[in-house]
Amino acid sequence: MSNLEKYRHVLAVGAHPDDLEVGAGGLLARLAAEGATVTMVIASIPNRYVVRRAEATAGAARLGARLRLPDAERESRVDDVPMHELVARFERALAETQPDLVVVHGGRDGHEDHAVTHRAVLAALRRAPGDVLCYATRLPVGAAPPPPTCVVDISASIDAKIAAIAEHASQFPRTFAETRRDVARVLGAAHGVPYAEVYEVLRITL
Repeated sequence: MSNLEKYRHVLAVGAHPDDLEVGAGGLLARLAAEGATVTMVIASIPNRYVVRRAEATAGAARLGARLRLPDAERESRVDDVPMHELVARFERALAETQPDLVVVHGGRDGHEDHAVTHRAVLAALRRAPGDVLCYATRLPVGAAPPPPTCVVDISASIDAKIAAIAEHASQFPRTFAETRRDVARVLGAAHGVPYAEVYEVLRITL
C-alpha cells in the first residue's frame, strides 16, 4: 500500500492494551510520523488496571498516537459491556474523530474479545464513510491466516513498533518484542521490503 498520505485522521481499535501495538503498531507509527492524527481506542482493561493503563499510555506515546481508554476507571472486560453500549461508544469515537481510515481486529480472530470488538466496530461503521483495514493477532489453532489483501511497508517505523510492544512488560516476556521484529522481517521478505505488516481490506477507496 503506497498511498498512505491520503489518510489524515485514523481511528484504531483494540480490545485490550497491547493489541494495537502488536497487530498494527508499524502502520500506526508510520501514519503518525507522516502527519496523520492517529487515535487509539481501547475497549477494556481486564486486569492490573493501573499497570496496564500506564503501559497503554506509554505504548501510544511510542507510536505518536492519541489514546482513549474505557470510560470506567477500573478493571473491566469486553463482555461486561452490552453490545449496544459498545457500539455506541465506537459511534461516538467515529463522530468525534471523523476518520478516513479505521483499523480493527479481524473477524476471524480466535480471541472472543477481539471478535466481539470487530463486530461492534463494524456495526458502528454501518453509516460511516472511510476505509477499513483488519489486523490479526490471535488466529484459532490450526487456522490459516486470511490472505493479506494489503501489505504495508513499515521499515521506517519498525523500531517504534517494537518499542511500543516492549512497553507492555506485564503481558510479554522480555524477548517477545524482538520476535515481532522477526515476524515483520519475514513478511517483508515475502513482499519485497525490509519489514512489513499485512492486513485484510474490508473497505477501501483507491
